[in-house]
Amino acid sequence: MIRTINRHIIACGLIGTLLCVGLTACSNDSIILEQDVYRGDTPMMFSQASLSAPVTRAANTAFLSQGFLVNCWKGYSTARQYLIMDRYEVKYQSDPWSNLSKWDYVGTTASGYYQTQIERYWDADAFPYRFYAISPCPAHSELPDFKLTLDNLTIPTTVSFIYQTSRNGVLTAGAEPFMPAQVECTDGSNNKDIDLLNGNAFIGKDRTENGATTTYDRYVALPFHHFTSKVRFGIYNTYKKETPADFLIYNIKVKVTSDGFITTGNGYTANLAQKDMLHGTFTETVKAASDAEKTLLETDDSRKGDLNVAIDRDHAYFCESRDGMLQIPQQGVKLSISFDVYGLDYKSDFTSSDGKIVYDKSSKTIHYTDLVIKVDDNESFDWESNNIYTYLIKVTEFYPLTIDFSAELTPWTNVYGSIDTNLEQ
Repeated sequence: MIRTINRHIIACGLIGTLLCVGLTACSNDSIILEQDVYRGDTPMMFSQASLSAPVTRAANTAFLSQGFLVNCWKGYSTARQYLIMDRYEVKYQSDPWSNLSKWDYVGTTASGYYQTQIERYWDADAFPYRFYAISPCPAHSELPDFKLTLDNLTIPTTVSFIYQTSRNGVLTAGAEPFMPAQVECTDGSNNKDIDLLNGNAFIGKDRTENGATTTYDRYVALPFHHFTSKVRFGIYNTYKKETPADFLIYNIKVKVTSDGFITTGNGYTANLAQKDMLHGTFTETVKAASDAEKTLLETDDSRKGDLNVAIDRDHAYFCESRDGMLQIPQQGVKLSISFDVYGLDYKSDFTSSDGKIVYDKSSKTIHYTDLVIKVDDNESFDWESNNIYTYLIKVTEFYPLTIDFSAELTPWTNVYGSIDTNLEQ
């Protein structure tokens, strides 16, 4: 039986970990296949669901085991386009008695699913397939407030994305409640699926490295990405003169100096007809109301970096926060840094003409205050979703101060979650 739903009234909960959205080629309506009229030999399986690691690739450190919401279209953008998974909830099922775990989507409300969900089969004549997903799956009571169609992704304003700050390496909670995935399976080959949120890159499916959870030759692996950004700050020196045994940096403070700095985003909307899930906007934003809220990173004299160790990029001191801090993507951010350096023995006290550098001979300490972070004469920075921004501060001479700032952009790399047994068992 084929049921027609007019005007895209298919509301999709965006909080699913794996969301496959199906659309038709019609301009004004979507067609849902309530019954799998095509029953092939190979059922559609989800395997190798992947997350994005904080900074470095490290297999088996961030397994996805929270379930997800998925919509799927077969025959995407063709005359035979059908929605075959409409807000399917995919669960990570683990049975300690049988020692089996699997990704499962077949069931009914009686078995705990949001709705009745039937098993789907690959149709060799219906490629390409499109999958839109979010993770984790929203609570069943909240699903009606989420929307995912061919043209729109909407996360309700009851959902908050919150930035992080660091104090002596202790991060505030922050929040990134959901992550998106968009994948196209172009043909029957298992090795040509593309990640639409990663420059249409092919998705790696090495069974040994990435933990495939099914023995079937055709399955779906969804790489999830981040609506948020991350920033981190590293300091090192290339001081050529002899240094003291105790050569330390501490009392570091990085703060935002621009107006309108966003600390929270409530709700999220993306126009999928024109852009992808990562290029949307937060529906409502909350801005920093005090200097304290604009202080991203701070250490005191109980946390000291060793400048005899931090002598190059590879050994930079990351101010007790190597993995960085979650931030809300935004434009026009301006930053400054302050810090103290202990150990250098100059002849007498001194103060720079602008008052930002002060040396106290009695304590052998140089105090640097509110130095503008400027990269290639640019002191205003844009942070985009799914990227890590690493600001490197290189000090060549401490007085007169010779300091260089640079910034590195690193996309969050994928780490594959795995489970121990085959999905079809």
